[in-house]
Amino acid sequence: MSDWNLLLAKLAETPRENGTAAVHASARFLFDTLERTGLDVSLVAFTAQPWTLRLAGVIALAGGLLYWRWMRAGRARAALAVAAAAPLLLLAQLEWQIPIFGWIGAESQDHVLARRAALAPEQRLILAAHYDTKTDALDHVERAPVDLLALPVIPLMLVGALAAMRAARAPGHSLWLVRFGGLAAWSAAVYGVASFIALSAGAFLPARSPGALDDGGACAVLVRVAEALAERPPLARTDVEVLLLSAEEVGVQGSWVYAAQRFAAPPELPTFVVNLEGIGASARLAVLGRERFTLRSFEPDARLVALLDERHRMLFGRPLERTGFGGATDARSFLAHGIPAATLVSREPGGGLTRGLHSALDSRTRLDEAALDASVAFLLDLVSAVDARNF
Repeated sequence: MSDWNLLLAKLAETPRENGTAAVHASARFLFDTLERTGLDVSLVAFTAQPWTLRLAGVIALAGGLLYWRWMRAGRARAALAVAAAAPLLLLAQLEWQIPIFGWIGAESQDHVLARRAALAPEQRLILAAHYDTKTDALDHVERAPVDLLALPVIPLMLVGALAAMRAARAPGHSLWLVRFGGLAAWSAAVYGVASFIALSAGAFLPARSPGALDDGGACAVLVRVAEALAERPPLARTDVEVLLLSAEEVGVQGSWVYAAQRFAAPPELPTFVVNLEGIGASARLAVLGRERFTLRSFEPDARLVALLDERHRMLFGRPLERTGFGGATDARSFLAHGIPAATLVSREPGGGLTRGLHSALDSRTRLDEAALDASVAFLLDLVSAVDARNF
């Protein structure tokens, strides 16, 4: 079985950003390591759009400043067009994965898939994690207010432009409409700048994230799980797949394309996905309470959560925590395509919110090898438990 030092040197110390040579080198390392186990291993190619989120920040900035400029210049109709078009453009790309602007810089990348076939397959369990990384100017907690700001600002922009159009038809009698339009204009500019900082400014930071917690530790765990499964006799009736994904950090593009293509029709076997995020911070595991897009959110599959909780109680003697906050992980791609899924995370020591992801602070020192060992044991127990019942 691979040494943690070897795995973590490749998966927790080096940035693996989409659109770089490093992400391709990581795919090759994972493929070669898994192929040595004797499992059925393949590279699954897809077209990645590495610049999608960076360009989204630029569009948000341009939209906010254009709206501000045109409102100040009395061009309310043009401002209204921006207020309607910019959010629709961003939603089409980020919510529905329509490549409106993501085609810029698009290139081929790979997922790595290892399969341990059952003797008589009746069901399938996919264990997933992503190996790509990202560097941002803000972490998840700092970025949350920017994401929430869209809820009031976009309606304010629309109503503000309409108010300015009304004020233009009744000059001298609509001071409050003018002031309302001014508030909308400044709000749009602030939101555009904030969105640019959240989505795009990380491209200019010299210190890049090595992605130890997000999500190198989880990938290392799954390599060890695959190696252990290769040494064991095949399961009776459960195909187990280890799926190492790229392009998660650019709006879950990779898993979205994978799920859309593989599960365009109902799967030939009942299929369930356990996704791993932030594994290795501690042995204290939890399941994410929700998976979110901008307009949609999904509950984790209840059957999976119940089984995860059962095995957690058996192995660790305590119930599996369900977080009060949601996430935006690869599990949402599978859930959106009708495949039952849930995301396992490890909680920070002390139970606080995880901070410093997508930055140079997400280093190997944040990983606890004992916690990684415990996660391997938990997943191997889960695999055995799944094979012992009919989902």
